[in-house]
Amino acid sequence: MLSESIRPYFEWCGKTWLGTSVRDTVWAFPVIETFHLLALAILLGSVLIVNLRVFGLGKRYLPAAQMARQLEPWMLLSIGVLIVTGIPMAFSEPDKCFESVSFPIKMGLIAIGIVTQLTIQRKWVMASDAPEGKAKLAAIVSIVVWTLVGAAGKGIPYV
Repeated sequence: MLSESIRPYFEWCGKTWLGTSVRDTVWAFPVIETFHLLALAILLGSVLIVNLRVFGLGKRYLPAAQMARQLEPWMLLSIGVLIVTGIPMAFSEPDKCFESVSFPIKMGLIAIGIVTQLTIQRKWVMASDAPEGKAKLAAIVSIVVWTLVGAAGKGIPYV
């Protein structure tokens, strides 16, 4: 649970045009959530395809580094869509987000996932000359972090 000192920020979010519009329009939240979940599926699918390739699974004729470079635009686009759709969903349910144990965990994991994607994933998986051990470590971190982001997101209404 978050500190009471930031409750006014969450209350403000709920009172903004964005928060009230999404909350008061019957179809807005389900449509936004649909795009949010589709982006999560594309991200997790891309992460799994690339990172399982690091372990020798999947299309063996395509090196993991090349596959990672080809799928990175999909990963980055998915992360962008997740952020763009996640903001209005959070603004429309500020009390739920504030009271949820999962919400701050998800936000922290997203930050970790983005940082690792833009640093170690690029350096150790996308580089053709990266050491195999480091590439496997980056792959494990990526799979675990992005899977936990999805799990934490599903936990927001319940935990």
